[in-house]
Amino acid sequence: MSALASEEDLDRYFSQTEKQIEIDRVLSCFKLDPFAILELPYNKPDPKAIKMAYRKKSLMIHPDKVKHERAQDAFALLKKAESELTDETRLAFLMTVIEEARVEVLRENGHKVKTQVIVNAPTQNAEDGSLKASLDSKAVLDEKEYPYLQTTEGQTQVKNKMKEILIEMELRRRKQLKKEMEAEGAEKRKAEEIVNERKRKAEDAKQWEASRDNRVNSWRDFQKKGGKKVKKIRKSGL
Repeated sequence: MSALASEEDLDRYFSQTEKQIEIDRVLSCFKLDPFAILELPYNKPDPKAIKMAYRKKSLMIHPDKVKHERAQDAFALLKKAESELTDETRLAFLMTVIEEARVEVLRENGHKVKTQVIVNAPTQNAEDGSLKASLDSKAVLDEKEYPYLQTTEGQTQVKNKMKEILIEMELRRRKQLKKEMEAEGAEKRKAEEIVNERKRKAEDAKQWEASRDNRVNSWRDFQKKGGKKVKKIRKSGL
């Protein structure tokens, strides 16, 4: 089928069965892996390849073109995958994850991976003003030197390893978010307690002031009546 085929031609080319199978495939993909959703190789994708893959699959699973109760969910995942791979920042992040996955897969299979020492720019100590340099070790990966990465087994392992890394990162993100929300909640409760305490004290002061006239009048009445008389105890004679 020509790459320049019209949308109508593509729509006719795919049967309803194929469309439903594609929807199920998209829904079964790992949601954080746009490469798997668009069925693109784990390399930096060409913008045209992203566009073509999205166009073809969007026509297959578009809710208006197929009868499937979860067509809308699958289409949303497809759109999200396309957006992530066309976002330079997100794509750069995903490529670092893929690189890490490749390195781990190679090492797990007994391959030696070259590393490069990188000297970071010195940073200044805030306390004494001294400069401190740091070193990082970065893996240098040339796919041509590792044919294993091009095998079906190697690619499957990279895909699975990427999934492991993304899950671990997502769990860490959620854990950190939970801590921040708990800390924010504690601060909010503390602030509410302070506000409530201030309101209580203000209300007490208001009530005390409101009852001032009653207290004064009661005291005046008491004074007018001569106060409380004290009984004198008669001394008995001896």
